[in-house]
Amino acid sequence: MLYYPVLTTYFTQDHFLHFKVSLTDGSLKQFLDLFGFHSFGERGLAYYRPIFRDVLFNILYNSFGLNHIPYRVLYFVIHFINIYLVYILIQKLYQNKQISFFVSFFFGISSANVGILYWGIEILGATIFIISTLILFIKFLESHKNKFLIFSFLTFLLALGSHELAIVTPILLVGLIFVYLPSKSVLINIFRLLPFFLILIPYVYLDITQTGYSSKDLQYSPIFNLKTTLNTLTWYAGWSLGLPEMLVDFVLPGLKLDPNLMRYWGNYFLIIFSTFVISLISLGILTIYLLFVKRYLFFTKEFLFLLFWFPLSLLPVLFFPLHKFTYYLSASLPAFWRSIGFIIFNSYWHLKKEFPNLALSILIILFLSIFLQNITSILLGHSTYWAAQRGKIAEKLITHMLSEYPKLPKGSVVYFTNDPFYPYVAKDWGGSSKQASIILSGSNALQLIYKDPTLKVFYEDLGVLPKNLSKDMVYTIVAKIY
Repeated sequence: MLYYPVLTTYFTQDHFLHFKVSLTDGSLKQFLDLFGFHSFGERGLAYYRPIFRDVLFNILYNSFGLNHIPYRVLYFVIHFINIYLVYILIQKLYQNKQISFFVSFFFGISSANVGILYWGIEILGATIFIISTLILFIKFLESHKNKFLIFSFLTFLLALGSHELAIVTPILLVGLIFVYLPSKSVLINIFRLLPFFLILIPYVYLDITQTGYSSKDLQYSPIFNLKTTLNTLTWYAGWSLGLPEMLVDFVLPGLKLDPNLMRYWGNYFLIIFSTFVISLISLGILTIYLLFVKRYLFFTKEFLFLLFWFPLSLLPVLFFPLHKFTYYLSASLPAFWRSIGFIIFNSYWHLKKEFPNLALSILIILFLSIFLQNITSILLGHSTYWAAQRGKIAEKLITHMLSEYPKLPKGSVVYFTNDPFYPYVAKDWGGSSKQASIILSGSNALQLIYKDPTLKVFYEDLGVLPKNLSKDMVYTIVAKIY
């Protein structure tokens, strides 16, 4: 119920590009070619993600066209699978049903899932295989049966074919070896991971040299600066706890808030910040308390693995401060919530011995504040998250277009003009036609709608129409996006 608006949200932006690029002539050869390493210049897509991008969009389009409901239902199916897998993983690691339920519950309702469920299908899919790889490898360490090692390698390959964040999985497996095995057995079992690391060499090489990305896009310019990296990691931690993603756009230098934030958040502002402060202060006090009474807990292999897991899972995107989004958190959230559960439950179990009422009160207050913070951020996200809003606008633009022009001759030209009533936001933002060009992914959306790859689409803000176009082939429409 928390995420039901996702089901009714239409496609937007790169969704249309993904559908367009995944089109084939129906032959097996072209379908298999989707698994190849294609250059950014050839298709306009960065990174190698065939399973949950090229292949998935091909199957969805051939089966359902641009009906977004099956696509959104698939999001939820994958998300519920991940919740179950997180429960299994934490239970295997810590053998405690209370903690396993706590972690899987907050993994499932984390407000970071706003970005994941509206946009992050590739990383959502990769998370299935990353967590499955961890579970299968633990089974191998427990049973010493090679079949589990082989299965974990296969799921790792599927993870690599879903999203590049999976490249850190072998290092997580090394961490599991240190957690599960005595020192004398570590080296030989790390050696068993050699195929995992060897496959990364051609993968990374081909992804960089064959696929690549746009060198003109500043978002993909890495910055190797400790202060900047810690700032990025802090944002990911704050989002994991329950802060909305959009807050990053309203924090000014000196940790000052842009007053325009209130215009978007309204009454949500007080709830989100009060619960965040309560959660943060409470967790800080409990951490200090544990450092005094059970300091050794923070130096156990299990806890050190958690500290290692969270930033490591973000490593491929950690040095891109201009390209940080909550949907990258999917594979990191189990570690984050297990760390939070570690602090809460260990404090509760220790306090309960001498102060049972105080321990229960702290547990309830902290649980409720974290829960309320995430729920409020989710509700806010449905009305403010960029993919949610642009999906609604895309549907409106396409509906308007089809009502004006139910059919178009092959090779037609569509020209979107600015809506004179569209309010000014900023110079870089442009008018309604520029926003429409982003939302509809240039010509991709309408070429799919009209099933005409020769259809051309122009936008007033992006330049005038070419003079050699026949007026009879130009179909003008106002870009109404609000």
